[in-house]
Amino acid sequence: MIDLYFSYRSPYSYLILPRMLKLKNEYNIDINFKIVYPIAIRLPEFFKDRNLFYFTSLMMDIKRKAKKLNMSLNLPIKPDPIKQNIITGKISENQPYIFDICHMGQLMCNRGKGIEFAHELSKLIWNIKNWNNDDLLEPLFAEFGEDLGEVRESIKSNEKSLIEEIEMNQLDQKEAGHHGVPLNVYKGKYYFGQDDPFEELIKELKNDGVIKDF
Repeated sequence: MIDLYFSYRSPYSYLILPRMLKLKNEYNIDINFKIVYPIAIRLPEFFKDRNLFYFTSLMMDIKRKAKKLNMSLNLPIKPDPIKQNIITGKISENQPYIFDICHMGQLMCNRGKGIEFAHELSKLIWNIKNWNNDDLLEPLFAEFGEDLGEVRESIKSNEKSLIEEIEMNQLDQKEAGHHGVPLNVYKGKYYFGQDDPFEELIKELKNDGVIKDF
């Protein structure tokens, strides 16, 4: 089993999902999908003194990686799941999107559809303007046999437990040894990020005879 720690604001989390789904669907590897709040919520001090140059470099890197993986990506995302001033790095006290997304995602985890739902919602977030509109969310949930209205009512009724579950994921992430995403944990060892870390994970899976190729 692989623990995958995922953030709905992380472009790198989005970019790793197809490969993780391949491990799950083609190699029958159990992916324990764990949602955490974005680092902007967990560690807002991370963005202290990070300015436009940082975000410009970040976007260039994201585009390069998306092209290499042949994945669609349309930047900048609108609306950004985290309200933040990219000139100063300051994070807004008012966050109208991210908690709704995370709690939707956690509810879908509890219904056994977490990573698949995250893949489809992330494709909207990172490609479609106004991805948060109901005319996009309703058919998305319908694809998973869910009703958007019922989902929202369930989130409202169970918000406390959903928050506790995400916070428990964050504690598990800390115990694994790293605060970043995407973070894979296999046999007590963490693999943070993509590229070389992911290739190291694949090598370990091959060494253990879990997969023969990838």
